[in-house]
Amino acid sequence: RFRNRWLISLVFITTCAFLILQRHLSQAQSSPMFSLIVTLTFRNDEYKQEFLQLFSPVAKYVRENEPSTLAYESLQSDQDPLRILLLERYTDKDVAYLKTHKSSSAFLEFRPKLKAMQEAGYVTIEGHSYEDSMIGFVGRNR
Repeated sequence: RFRNRWLISLVFITTCAFLILQRHLSQAQSSPMFSLIVTLTFRNDEYKQEFLQLFSPVAKYVRENEPSTLAYESLQSDQDPLRILLLERYTDKDVAYLKTHKSSSAFLEFRPKLKAMQEAGYVTIEGHSYEDSMIGFVGRNR
């Protein structure tokens, strides 16, 4: 009787250890999540409003057609009315961002318009990209 309990316990512990190791290895082998944080500073409110009109249909398209895009939103600075931060978060860089998002019809239509605004001096753009560190969390229900 004791031997059977010991054997069952050993099988249970071994199975748990295997499942934990398997989960850890699959996470380590997958690509990290990828984020872009882009700051746009506009020359005046008219150009900011023009940008928001251009960005809105792209954001709608991304929400409806790119499930591997986890976040895609504009955030208005509470200190500078002419500054907007774009927050983009993707399941991975190679497929979700480079292959899916950057080749979408909505992005390909939007990006040249933003570039023209930048070249005309209506907006300055500063951005940085990041890979997920797996520390902390994103998202919580209110």
